[in-house]
Amino acid sequence: MAKSVEQIKAESHHLRGHLYEEVFESLEPGVSEESRQVIKFFGMYMQDDRDQRRARKEDGLDPAHTFMVRIAIPGGRLRADQYLAIEDLSDDIGRGDFRLTSRQAIQVHGIAKGKLSPLVSRLHKIGISTLAGCGDVERNIMTCPVPDGGGVRDQVRSVAESLSKTLKPRTGAYVELFVEGQRVYGIREEEPLYGDTYLPRKFKTGFAIEGDNCTDVFSDDIGIVAHADDQGDLENFTVIVGGGLGHSHGIPKTRAFLGQLLGRIRPENLEVVVKAIMTIQRDYGNREDRRYARMKYLVDNWGLDVFRTEVEARSEIRFAPPGGLGFQRAEDHLGWHPEQRYLGLFVPQGRVVGSVRQAISHIVRAISPELCVTPQQNLLLVGIDQAQKREAERIWQEHGLKRAEALLSIHRISIACVALPTCSLALAEAERAFPELMQRLESEWVRLGLGSESIVVRMTGCPNNCVRSEMAEIGFVGSSPGKYHIYLGGSPAGTRLAIKFRERVLFDELIPTIIPLLEWYAEERRPQQAFGDWAHNLGMHLLEQRMQKVRS
Repeated sequence: MAKSVEQIKAESHHLRGHLYEEVFESLEPGVSEESRQVIKFFGMYMQDDRDQRRARKEDGLDPAHTFMVRIAIPGGRLRADQYLAIEDLSDDIGRGDFRLTSRQAIQVHGIAKGKLSPLVSRLHKIGISTLAGCGDVERNIMTCPVPDGGGVRDQVRSVAESLSKTLKPRTGAYVELFVEGQRVYGIREEEPLYGDTYLPRKFKTGFAIEGDNCTDVFSDDIGIVAHADDQGDLENFTVIVGGGLGHSHGIPKTRAFLGQLLGRIRPENLEVVVKAIMTIQRDYGNREDRRYARMKYLVDNWGLDVFRTEVEARSEIRFAPPGGLGFQRAEDHLGWHPEQRYLGLFVPQGRVVGSVRQAISHIVRAISPELCVTPQQNLLLVGIDQAQKREAERIWQEHGLKRAEALLSIHRISIACVALPTCSLALAEAERAFPELMQRLESEWVRLGLGSESIVVRMTGCPNNCVRSEMAEIGFVGSSPGKYHIYLGGSPAGTRLAIKFRERVLFDELIPTIIPLLEWYAEERRPQQAFGDWAHNLGMHLLEQRMQKVRS
């Protein structure tokens, strides 16, 4: 009988397991299932090219395993030399491209097993880590990417970076194995926060600034909203708990949840509160069935009041009432912002490849900016002046790329996950199909006179919701090869879940299915009313009645 993930973690000797034998001594391109579970804690996913899988099987060949490595970057901020090092690594060790993720991390695909240690060693030398890029621990902590000259955004980023260091696993296995390449036995160590079996499931934390929910804080296990005082400095935090969008098709008890407002606390109390919340999940989260192991189910089962009482008891901090958050729309932060001295570049689906990669490389070498990955998979050039901005835009356009101001709003904030051919969980295409989908949608959007209007459109290859499709105004979620569920009515501010409108729609039928909705919206909307708000206010039942009339 195969071991459970909980057994594997418990027997791994703080994430050492059999990794030395399987990564450094075995000639096989992949690792065992047991080691696959352990190695995820170090930001490494074993994958194979699913486009080749059937042909290889017919030829009697095993899958051609390689690894995706996720580089964890709190708040997405990178120095120019760090960015260029990742670029060089993608050439030397990967496939020459990489991806900016919707959690402000960077993913490099196609890494051979024997290159994992050289990659980690080189990253380690420049102060970057893949530790906790995946696994049942705190993942990459998100923040608003915008700099503000030492104001509340920069203060929050500093808090997030400090918290990220505090919440990293304490195991020495990462450095032993992948930096030093050593086989180490008999070490006695403790994980004071995580314990021997870590958390029941992955754990996500994100920060937002009151009024700008660009990080979708309601989708996280812990969402933290910063409030500024009259001088623009950090005053307090609203803590949100129990968010999470992943679920399984056909299992109704698994579902998406929005986080709930726990209350307000002072900044100096944040760390102890976060640790209290995480240890509650560690001690009481479901370890019997991983489908129900996220903290959202624990919060739902206990109820918010009981959960708050336990957090207050463990942290010895009393929460103040949460109050309002004032979210309107999630900002994309693209284009030139002279006051904050940053330029936002649009990176389609976050893919740093081809002309996009060439342009960014040229810009970074020419003006040496700081860089920041955004929650919409784009890139900010931070701390630049007018002359550097002009040079960056000249290079960008020389490579045939559009300035953000020349893009329709419909493109600027819409994103897709990686999905096929590398993700083992994908049920349908996303990243590769999204440009065609958006081109069709843009044609209809412009035809209806909506070209200047914004709309949040997202596409995922499965219901794990890596790009938070079920919070979008229009979300497409892969259900099987070539088919998608359609979700409608999410809030442009990221404060409301979308509702399933159609199931198992063929890719070519996605846009024809929603055209009547777009037409009604164009005719009926109130001034400044977003599509998601319009659809939500009408309700899925009324929209369905209208669609039935169209078909009849």
